[in-house]
Amino acid sequence: MTVPLHHDPMLVGISVLLAVFASYTALNLARRIRTSAQWMRRFWLMASAATLGGGIWSMHFVAMLAVQLPGTRTGYVGWLTALSLVLAVAFTGGGFAVMNRRPANLRWTMAAGLLMGAGVVAMHYVGMAALRLPALVRYDPAWVAASIVIAIIAATASLRLAATDRNAPGQVLAACFMGAAISGMHYAGMRAASIQPFTALPGDGPAGVGRFYLAAGIGFLTLVILLFALGAARVDEIFQALVRREARVALRLKIADVLRDDAHPEALDQVAALMGEHFGVSRTGYGQLDAASDQFEYDTCWTDGSVPPLLGNYPAAAFGVKIVKALHDGVTIVVDDLQEAEVSDEARTRETARQVDTRAILVVPFVRDGRLRTIVYLNDRKPRTWRRDEIAFMEELAERTRLVVERAAVERQLRALNAELEARVEARTAELRQAQEALLQSQKMEAIGQLASGIAHDFNNLLASVVGAFQLIGRRADDPERVRHFAEAGLEAAERGSKLTGQLLSFSRAQAITLQPVVVCDVIAGIADLLRRTLGSKIELEFDLNPNPVPVIGDPTQVEMMVLNLVINARDAMPDGGRLTIRTRVRTIRSDPELGDGEYVQLSVTDTGLGMDADTLRRAMEPFFTTKPVGKGTGLGLSQIYGSARKAGGTARIESTPGLGTTVHVLLARSPQAVAVQDRPSTGSSATPAAPLTILAVDDDDQFRELLQRMLEDAGHAVVTACNGPAALLALEQLRPDVVLLDYAMPGMTGAEVAAQVRRRWPELPIVFATGFADTAAIDRVVGPNGCSLRKPFRQEELLATLARLAPARPIPQAQP
Repeated sequence: MTVPLHHDPMLVGISVLLAVFASYTALNLARRIRTSAQWMRRFWLMASAATLGGGIWSMHFVAMLAVQLPGTRTGYVGWLTALSLVLAVAFTGGGFAVMNRRPANLRWTMAAGLLMGAGVVAMHYVGMAALRLPALVRYDPAWVAASIVIAIIAATASLRLAATDRNAPGQVLAACFMGAAISGMHYAGMRAASIQPFTALPGDGPAGVGRFYLAAGIGFLTLVILLFALGAARVDEIFQALVRREARVALRLKIADVLRDDAHPEALDQVAALMGEHFGVSRTGYGQLDAASDQFEYDTCWTDGSVPPLLGNYPAAAFGVKIVKALHDGVTIVVDDLQEAEVSDEARTRETARQVDTRAILVVPFVRDGRLRTIVYLNDRKPRTWRRDEIAFMEELAERTRLVVERAAVERQLRALNAELEARVEARTAELRQAQEALLQSQKMEAIGQLASGIAHDFNNLLASVVGAFQLIGRRADDPERVRHFAEAGLEAAERGSKLTGQLLSFSRAQAITLQPVVVCDVIAGIADLLRRTLGSKIELEFDLNPNPVPVIGDPTQVEMMVLNLVINARDAMPDGGRLTIRTRVRTIRSDPELGDGEYVQLSVTDTGLGMDADTLRRAMEPFFTTKPVGKGTGLGLSQIYGSARKAGGTARIESTPGLGTTVHVLLARSPQAVAVQDRPSTGSSATPAAPLTILAVDDDDQFRELLQRMLEDAGHAVVTACNGPAALLALEQLRPDVVLLDYAMPGMTGAEVAAQVRRRWPELPIVFATGFADTAAIDRVVGPNGCSLRKPFRQEELLATLARLAPARPIPQAQP
């Protein structure tokens, strides 16, 4: 018959308290293992193992004494009883050793919990085996398993909590978990046991230990545990004071080494890291108060990784009126819990604390000349009781770094100011450079847009002349004289269209500025028709050009753009019409603040428009300044003119009277060199080569290719045609021409790519580019020394003269291997 087990409630309570107290004492001692020297680590490991192992053992036997078996005499086998104690101490010691080897690793925490739980289980069941009583003891496997799970899980939770929460409440909770592991395992194991009494003890077993002696031993061991706890508390207090003293001395030395080189840019970062690690806080750093904006600027911050760094600008009001006022008064702010303290009871203060994940703060202010300048702070994400020695030491460290902080703040402001100035200068320079580079193209396109309607009208007239001439030729094919007359009229109209197109292409293409001798009067004469179209019929255009022009140093396209921009500005200043005069004169300059002494050509553009007031006249040359409505002007015309003139060694100046008009003078330095005379192709038959040439003509336009072939064959040349680049290269494999007549813009393979292949294999073979492509600079890059370009449309005479000049009768070139 199974005897039900009854427990004395008083002894049960004592056993549980004994387990919790022993656990707290052991966990407290175990915390010293990592912070101690090598020999002290072993001491604290043995002390914590003996305390917890002895506590487990004591709890077990006190709990066994709590079991009431009326009329039953019990005893214990001595060696098994001793073995249970040894197992408890050994397993708990192993668990503490593993835990302190990898304190922050969950895997090692679980291993330590498994060891301690196994120690509790082993001690219990070995202790039960030591029990001698006249009964048969059986165990329910389910409850045995439950006791093992309780021991391991509770022990693991206790160790994890003890490792992550070092505050007193956390340590008490960890001790409660460990006590639950011990007592919970024991009473679950006792629940697993069922006792069936005998009339006598079976067999002749060894003599048992009496209850009296056992109770005395347990009492003695409990007294030892209490003494261990009291002694450990005292030793810990002394030891911690010694450790803190040594740590502070070491920290002072480290900070002194860092601050010795006070110009080191990372000095404050290193100091912040040292303080954060010493005080064991979540975040520490420095903040500067900008009195003008009333904001704290945080640029030095260290964190332990559990919270984000505090960087950037925060308004001072976000930290609360009370705290900021105390800081302005030079008072160190000490708050154990921002959500509970009176100094931080403002709603905004607590909201900021939640945003930055902070509960406890220690802030030391730096006040200079009656003003708050800097703060150094410690933050912790959990409530914390700041000790008075911690506060005093933090104030000492803050004072040690004061000079470095203030110097760093000044240097930081100077660096920021220099960086800002450099960035602004660089940005301004880049803007001006970009404006200079883009200005010519934008002004050209603006001019083309304004001329679009007039050009369309002129082109329609030209096309009408060409179409009419060809129609009359078709109807009068039997009258040679009239056919010749109409052909000449159509050709003249086509050449006028070619000239107009060439002007547009010249203005629209982007090209580098090339300073060379230029005659300003010739440039103006070349664009006179374009200027008239720009002004329209309401404005009278007059020219007063120097009858004896001299060359200046400039870029022809830049000079064209100067004149066109000045004419457009003058037109816009005369909305109701007026008179525009373009004048050139030679001036001698002496003692000018902008110009060197010498002769200059003065280009003057005078209008009878609205004029400018003094303020507008003063700012007229500024980039992007304009008095025109949005969308009507860029404000870059006059500044571009001034910049171009200065690059050429000249300048630009303005005279204006409101209501009477404006005159812009552009002064360009006279060139000591004459303008190079361009060779013009002869239109006579003498331009034809002395002997016929073999010519490879490459063009993707079928009609033009056929016309080109007829023109060349009519002059006696042999012509082979190709419609694209690959066909031309294939023809060159079979034929060695005297000249390659090559189109530039072709689909698939451009003329530049074909020319590169030809130059690689036949470097001496002449190449003539016949193209209407706008960018002459791009063509010039690929023409090479044995080549030239001929712009479409061209006369037969021009083509033949070019061939005569480039490829006179010569031997057929040989291909290079």
